Amino acid sequence: MTTNRFLFLAMPVRLTLCLFVSALMVAGLSGCGSSRHVSAKRVSSVSAAVSGKGSGASGASQRIDVSGSLPAETRRLLEEARRWMGTSYRYGGSTRSGVDCSGLTSQIFVNALQIKLPRSSAQQSEYCRRIDRSELMEGDLVFFRTGSKGVSHVGMYVGDGRIIHSSTSRGVIVSSLDESYYRRTYHSSGRVERYYAMISGKTGKNKGKTDKRKDKPAGAPDLKQRMEESPVSVPAEDLDRLLAGVSRKVSEKVSEKVSEKVAADPKASKAVSVAADLTAVASAAADKEKAADRVRKALEKKRRDLEDIIDQKVDSVISDYFD
Repeated sequence: MTTNRFLFLAMPVRLTLCLFVSALMVAGLSGCGSSRHVSAKRVSSVSAAVSGKGSGASGASQRIDVSGSLPAETRRLLEEARRWMGTSYRYGGSTRSGVDCSGLTSQIFVNALQIKLPRSSAQQSEYCRRIDRSELMEGDLVFFRTGSKGVSHVGMYVGDGRIIHSSTSRGVIVSSLDESYYRRTYHSSGRVERYYAMISGKTGKNKGKTDKRKDKPAGAPDLKQRMEESPVSVPAEDLDRLLAGVSRKVSEKVSEKVSEKVAADPKASKAVSVAADLTAVASAAADKEKAADRVRKALEKKRRDLEDIIDQKVDSVISDYFD
């Protein structure tokens, strides 16, 4: 009897605690940052119980239009995005049974265009070329800062001011960038260069670079041209071999003359010695920097591993509590 009375009195306290924890989850898990991860099914059920909204609820239209006027690559991206609509959220997931935000964008690009993106939202932000929000077009990525550690959420722009993304509380949905939450947490926009190269017909490399070699004076043909115009018939392969030999001999003569000049000039010899010493010092410094970089990378990996362990423990505690 005493035990039953204790359980009866504890029920309101337990219910209040559950509602409080649930409200915190709903308020803090709109993105898929690395610091908050819980099971998609559990979060969805808790969110629905507290807010009264079902999975996929959003003020934006959930329809993704694929216009025939868009480039073929863009259409493939949007059609692949359609296939993921309604998929539940799962931290670290990349399948139709559950996917997180960066897993969604990665799978859309690799399935539609065979373009492999980095796995995390922060890495995808660094991978993309930064663009202004006003430049957004279908296929661009939009990044958000939902916590205190920089980029922690990503979605793909699908047109009309909307993105497709995997929300921790509602799974894969389409949301409007004009919603107050996304206006407040917006971080940046980025463009995948390989995708842009496909739709613009460009290589995406060496943009704006020009040939810096000086033009030869007019009327001054090179040696090969003069020999080809010579009345003496010389096979092309023999001509190339001859020119290579001439070039090698000229280089050897130049090096020999330079060495003689340096040997005859004490100041030049000293300069060469100092240059060699500086080269050795620079090489040693570079080796130390590489070693330090390896240590930094190892420490960073250890930090990420510890964060993953902590996240898993938190998920386990929450799962056990709600079970």
